[in-house]
Amino acid sequence: MGDWQKLHAEGIQHYHAKRYAAAVQSFEAACRAAEQTGERHRLAEALNDLGVARRELGEWDAAQQALEAAYALFGELQDARGQAQALGNLASVHEGRGDYTAAAEAYRKSAHMFEALGESDLAMYTRQALSRLHLEHKQWLSAIAAYEEGIEALPDRSLKKKVLRQLMQLPGRWLRGGR
Repeated sequence: MGDWQKLHAEGIQHYHAKRYAAAVQSFEAACRAAEQTGERHRLAEALNDLGVARRELGEWDAAQQALEAAYALFGELQDARGQAQALGNLASVHEGRGDYTAAAEAYRKSAHMFEALGESDLAMYTRQALSRLHLEHKQWLSAIAAYEEGIEALPDRSLKKKVLRQLMQLPGRWLRGGR
């Protein structure tokens, strides 16, 4: 296992244990190791994770900077999945800052990118985050629409899609007396 891998794995362990400051240190060291060896894709991954750890600490500017760098580098590497992931994480930074408009736009764009890649589950999770954001801002119809778009992005034959569609129909049935 190379230096980058050890440092990155260490950062992930710290993150899962909610030791975010230690995770930041490990991810920063992983970034340096990836830069030194010219491993640009690994650098993008470490930047993405660094941004997420900084977000947990409420270090909004540093989190945004790391995630924007990850997004750009994933773009240079033509890694659309990495870009979509970094953008979704950036949306959560905007949300944490209270920038509803930027957060909603970033979630929406991230979900579209995941859908274009055929990553229906990731698109659905991103749309759920967008739906939750709309709910927090009392945008009821937008929240329902975002959630339904997430369901529709799932493969037609998936059990998850069938179950979620049924759940979405329950409130209407209850209002109509169970019919």
